[in-house]
Amino acid sequence: MKLWAVTLQQLGVRLDDYVAVDNRLNSVTRWNNLWNDNKPQVFSDEEMDTACKVIDDGYAVLENYQKVANNGKSLAFKSDAKPIDPTTQEEIPWTSYKGNEGLTGYTGANGPTKGEKAWTFPIGLAWESKPAIEGDRVYISSPGVRTTMYCLDINTGDVIWNTKQEIEIMGDQLYHAPNNQSSPVVLKDHIMFRELGARGNRGPTKDVVLVDKKTGEIVREIEVGHVDYRAGHAPFAANNDVVVYPFGVQDIHDTPPLTQAFDRMMAKDIKTGQKLYEMYTGYTFAEPFLDDDGWAYQGTLDGYLFAWKADKRLANRPKPNWSFRAGGAINDKSIVFGDYVMFGANDGVFYCLNKKTGTIKWKYKVDDLETRSYRHFSAPFAAEGKVAVGAADKNFYVFDIESGKVLLKKLADDWIRSAPVFTGDTFFFATMKGSFYGVQLKKNKTKELFHKHISHHPILADLAIKDDKIVINDSDLYTHCINTKGDLVWKRSTIESFEKDGNRILSDQIAGGAYYQSKPTAADDMVFFGSPCRFIYAVDAQTGVEKWKFEIGASISGAPTYYEGKIYVGQQGGEDDFYCIDAKTGELVWKQSVDWVWGSATCSDGMVYIPGIDGYAWALDANTGAMIWKKPFSRSVCSEPAVEGNTVVFGSWDDYLRAFNKKTGELLWQHNGAGTDSGVAIIKDGRVYVKNKCIDLKTGELLWEFIDGKNIFNITPAVHDGKVYMSCWHGLGLGGICVEAVVYCIDINTGELIWKQLGAGLSSPVVGGEGNVYFPSIADPYFYCVDSEGNGDGTTKVKWMYQMGNKVEESTPALYKGKAYIMSSDGYIHAIR
Repeated sequence: MKLWAVTLQQLGVRLDDYVAVDNRLNSVTRWNNLWNDNKPQVFSDEEMDTACKVIDDGYAVLENYQKVANNGKSLAFKSDAKPIDPTTQEEIPWTSYKGNEGLTGYTGANGPTKGEKAWTFPIGLAWESKPAIEGDRVYISSPGVRTTMYCLDINTGDVIWNTKQEIEIMGDQLYHAPNNQSSPVVLKDHIMFRELGARGNRGPTKDVVLVDKKTGEIVREIEVGHVDYRAGHAPFAANNDVVVYPFGVQDIHDTPPLTQAFDRMMAKDIKTGQKLYEMYTGYTFAEPFLDDDGWAYQGTLDGYLFAWKADKRLANRPKPNWSFRAGGAINDKSIVFGDYVMFGANDGVFYCLNKKTGTIKWKYKVDDLETRSYRHFSAPFAAEGKVAVGAADKNFYVFDIESGKVLLKKLADDWIRSAPVFTGDTFFFATMKGSFYGVQLKKNKTKELFHKHISHHPILADLAIKDDKIVINDSDLYTHCINTKGDLVWKRSTIESFEKDGNRILSDQIAGGAYYQSKPTAADDMVFFGSPCRFIYAVDAQTGVEKWKFEIGASISGAPTYYEGKIYVGQQGGEDDFYCIDAKTGELVWKQSVDWVWGSATCSDGMVYIPGIDGYAWALDANTGAMIWKKPFSRSVCSEPAVEGNTVVFGSWDDYLRAFNKKTGELLWQHNGAGTDSGVAIIKDGRVYVKNKCIDLKTGELLWEFIDGKNIFNITPAVHDGKVYMSCWHGLGLGGICVEAVVYCIDINTGELIWKQLGAGLSSPVVGGEGNVYFPSIADPYFYCVDSEGNGDGTTKVKWMYQMGNKVEESTPALYKGKAYIMSSDGYIHAIR
């Protein structure tokens, strides 16, 4: 029922009458009892009767809304106004989340006037899941709440079976459901995958899962530890005896929070689930490789490659049989062929070692090292005495394995992140532009057979080949089967969906949490944003053409903050580094270890203020990255700090809002009951506005609070010209996807309501220089422009509505030179004029 409601929302249907049903359902299922040690919720007979009645009523309501969806037209419409000419606009940069260091949502920059698309830019998931082929079957991971894997006929793409998972009947299914973004491993009788998600090790997302190869049913799970969904990939390797996996304690909801990157390798017996050993390696972000003899190979961030016998019990403090240190990080998988193990490192060198001793056989160094990449090389592919690999220098390489001689070098249109494949002298690879190449080597000459654009989105997952068919997963959740001539054999969505009017509508949802969260910023005629696939992008503000990209260790949820020609940004789920990047070139200026960062940093007076998932508020020198001060909270500091004068304000999951002297870190005051999450505090003229409260900046005392029933306020306000704009959401819906959302315009002095309008919910409103208020919605696919003054009767005028392909999760618009820039969960940045 919840999935059906979300599907209707994607179609633009408003579910007013469904709110009451959703509230009834959540009262029955006791949504607030999130932590129940994974025990199924037990219903009394009376509770079950009530729940069934709610479901009947819910289906009746949704059936009526389905008729609206079938017959209705889009609510979107344009205005008659002309789009603003950006060349006539002065430079008013939108430098941070909500535009400025006070996070007010107003800079004076004009927003869009027409309500039409200027351009879109594709952003993908960190979809590194490689298809697994056995015989005429291909196994595809799916990240759905309900469906987690497909078995397809490789010749037709038809579904042979799919794997369903049962999720507890809870209000937050989206965050409670395990996500399968790993590469499936084929065993004798089973297919195996590893989960990632939210809720830590107290939640249900911490297992490797064994699926019956004949039926697609889940038959057993082995606990291997939680992986935060923002890591983007859950690496492991397995054979019929042992599963080997990187491990780190990732429990951001604990007190204190635990945010450990993978720093050790563990193994368990597949038949018994018994732990075999735990080997410390230092930080590792590569997938392990298990060869046919049961040896494991693992690269690390420090540049070490470790090799050990993986399928037996080791000593209490095991050591690898050998190790080799490269000149840079080894952040992608190594492979074994014959007597050799091969891999690429971030020193721009591709290595071939003796697999038994770790001694070097040969190495090759690229001419132009791409320093903006976190993984310079893809994983290699070896066969027939040759090894092929792609690189971030945009070149595709083929080497003779015995001699190390370069047999082929081919320049492509973008970075090559996915492992290539080949058969005979014909080679295939894909790029981050969504391009697919076929090249042939004959008589030492390279011939391009084809170069086709098969996806708008980056291709990050390793390719798979069987006979004359190559299977490719893209980061837009499509699987493509293409023959060796370059012809499309079939294509299908890797998540349950259907098409309407040429658009894909998800009938399942991506499990684990909200992925498309980064907030755009804009300055110097460029727009900057992060992505769930670990890249920070800079694009031309007027055309959307990519200027540069910079890759870090995990998903970017915050805004890339612009300050004095530099970009400041962190990540969650990977390594501990926070980055300072040159805004024009994308080159690294400095990085500093501050642990994971979910929210955006705020810069002021030569300092950068960073919210730490580890429970600390950080202050660094903006020029050098040197730590100036750090202050502890009891739980995660996940959201953006606001600055005014000499005061910086941080909020936390411990329900405290704290104000510090921004230079010294001295605590000025704290306010209990104003902690932050998706909604953060903003500051304007000596007042703090947080969720639905107004607090005095000097004293921390509550000035007023806006109440509207039992609605949930977890959204950042905006403030301008005597008005504050707050937002709430109605109904819990599918966890992070709420049923209905409302924006309130409130008198800044009295806290009294002026007008309200549907929209926002988990995305904050912003205000344009011309007085328009702009916001997207968590409950529908529209981007709204409304009049700030209102109609005088508690309503306001909607000037135009722009339709995207899906809702907006926790991203917030940036306004710059007559355009609005927003990240939608349809997988695009939208520029609206």
